[in-house]
Amino acid sequence: MADNKYHVPNLERALHIFQLLADHPQGLTQKEMIDALEISKNSVYRITETLIDHGYIARDEPTRRYALTRKMMSLGATAMGDRKIVEASFSEMLDLRDAVNASVYLAVLEGTQGVILEQATGGSPFKFSVDLGSRFNLHSGAPGKALLAFLPDDERDIILSKITLTKFNDRTITTKKGLLAEISDIRKKGYATDLAEEFEGCHCVGTVIRDHAGYPIAMIWATGTSFNLTEASFPMVGKKVVATARRISRKFGYQD
Repeated sequence: MADNKYHVPNLERALHIFQLLADHPQGLTQKEMIDALEISKNSVYRITETLIDHGYIARDEPTRRYALTRKMMSLGATAMGDRKIVEASFSEMLDLRDAVNASVYLAVLEGTQGVILEQATGGSPFKFSVDLGSRFNLHSGAPGKALLAFLPDDERDIILSKITLTKFNDRTITTKKGLLAEISDIRKKGYATDLAEEFEGCHCVGTVIRDHAGYPIAMIWATGTSFNLTEASFPMVGKKVVATARRISRKFGYQD
């Protein structure tokens, strides 16, 4: 056992709150947490507000009960490491690349941006290639828009409150109303598209990979030039991207 003098009191309190809420999936009021943990109301308030801001717990306003979010519960899958997601996905990425004649990418969410984990370059003689670890905006490309569409509403709203909808060209979505309208359409189709909304001449079609609970743990998408990945091809490519994502998701226990 580590010496208690090195412990961080508020971190310990937060961990106790996590454990308490894990034991009470129906949720608890602030008073119930205070009584159970015997810590001050001020500490509980500060910790829970911080965890709400980061999307790890949610408060049901009518009942004022706090509960863990799916983001928190997904950490078990995340703890397996990004490498496991890559290992589960890479052969499927190669098949998708060959099927749609375009480069295929895999990414995860980190903070309020996507981070690219792996790529399978291909497609036309002019190929898109990126550095692994590169970050990208969520509002201006297919993978980020797909993630926003399939995240739980409370987590999506937290992210939207933190990001700037930067305009890159006249096709970029720059309003929350416009983005929410597109999110609604993405949910119906099952995939998102990008008509050169950030990079000229670059089209994308993407969706999410889910864990056993249906939570989106990664993004997968095809990228090509506006000549080899045309707008007319989006429905066909979208169908193949969704099918690929489902096969990978099943490896993590997802059931349609």
